[in-house]
Amino acid sequence: MNRLAPTALILALATVAPGCDLVDMFDDLEHPRTLVSVSVTHHATAQDGSFPYRGGDGEMRVFDTDEGWSVTLLGAYVTTTAVVLHRCDDAQVDLELYRGPFAEDFRREDLDMFTLGGVDLGASSYCSATVTYGPYPQGSAMNGLDPEVEGATFYVDGGATKGGVTVPFTLRSDAVIEVEVDLSQVQGGGPLVVHGGEDFPIELVVSKTYDRFFDAVDFEVATTEELTAQVAAALELETRADLDAVSP
Repeated sequence: MNRLAPTALILALATVAPGCDLVDMFDDLEHPRTLVSVSVTHHATAQDGSFPYRGGDGEMRVFDTDEGWSVTLLGAYVTTTAVVLHRCDDAQVDLELYRGPFAEDFRREDLDMFTLGGVDLGASSYCSATVTYGPYPQGSAMNGLDPEVEGATFYVDGGATKGGVTVPFTLRSDAVIEVEVDLSQVQGGGPLVVHGGEDFPIELVVSKTYDRFFDAVDFEVATTEELTAQVAAALELETRADLDAVSP
């Protein structure tokens, strides 16, 4: 009786998943995989163990810099064009972007996560990731985005005030920015570990801290080129990754 059970099982499965689908099914059973999805979000610098309020959903962001300037971001977008996961053995896995490059609107509610893409992975460990910020595709449907976002890696519009002096700025870059994100401590003090066959997808959240864009900047003397370079440098320094949700 027991010797007939495997045959009966195979015949039953074959009626559900004929041909190559049956091979795939047995491969999935032998080598289970887990969906790892990557989301993006933004926030202000944590204070006293929590993230401060710097503006609501759809509103401009207002914050003070370390040089005492009050900055108002009327509009700000950063485009993520790729994410590559690096295994601890140096192999790499490209993330599938579900909707292509994503121009993140910093007027969306802080810590509101947008799922960028995902990939099915077997048992493996990941020590780092490369997040690429690049130009939003030309000729793409803008979906209500500011026209200036098309072709831009980032677009930041606003002003800074200090001592009765107000300095407006409009910053735009089409340079590609590759950021290496450390995953070696992301999971209980160790790397991101995928066992394969987890009951639920693994959620990796990539975040950016926007109120550090203008650290050490004197707006009265800084040029547009210098401010643009400052935002690019801040994106490299202030991009990090967490599991499930962003921690202060």
